[in-house]
Amino acid sequence: MSSAWSKHRALLAIVAAGVLAMGIASGVVASKLAAPSPNPGAHRLTAAATASAAREPSAAPTPGQWWKPLPTATAAFQPALLVIEKLKVQAPVEVKGLDPHNVMEAPDNPSDAAWYRFSAKPGSGGNAVFSGHRDFGQVGNPAIFWHLDQLVAGDQIDVVSDKRTQISYRVSQAWDYTVSDMPMQQVLATDRNDEVTLITGSGTFLRGGYDHRLVVRAVRAS
Repeated sequence: MSSAWSKHRALLAIVAAGVLAMGIASGVVASKLAAPSPNPGAHRLTAAATASAAREPSAAPTPGQWWKPLPTATAAFQPALLVIEKLKVQAPVEVKGLDPHNVMEAPDNPSDAAWYRFSAKPGSGGNAVFSGHRDFGQVGNPAIFWHLDQLVAGDQIDVVSDKRTQISYRVSQAWDYTVSDMPMQQVLATDRNDEVTLITGSGTFLRGGYDHRLVVRAVRAS
């Protein structure tokens, strides 16, 4: 394992510890997106797709499709657009990090997704972490990830660069967690697989925040 890879994993561990300790207590992000992650004790929403199914090439567009696939990116990139065709999501991507309280910053706009600069870039062979609001302004006012819980194994997620190239991913698993059981270090953990993780609020809205978090993970398909 290279020293750069070791340093990156160490940084994510520090970030995860900070987000878990400060983010839940402050409640600043808890209403929409404080992060959960894969954990054997959590409630699994979808079965894992097989490796072969997850890496099938994207299908050619049909007349009813509104998103036309772009050329596949040949290098890692900072994401500019997140596309989930099944949900009719075409979200501009804001680049975010941690606020002064060590809390993961939320997207500024209800129609945007956030990508975290401390996570991997798509195409780099790591875990690119995104978040988005479930609702915005008031409970039940749909935002970009209002229907994120409808994704199942095999559904496609496209991440687009500012050069109009993309990388496609297939959903492999999804989990739902109570806020108190969020293992942040795992959701932010990265390995040498190219994958994306999407996070939003779920469950019941109580005292200014949702009491559960939904995380969806997808692996590279092309």
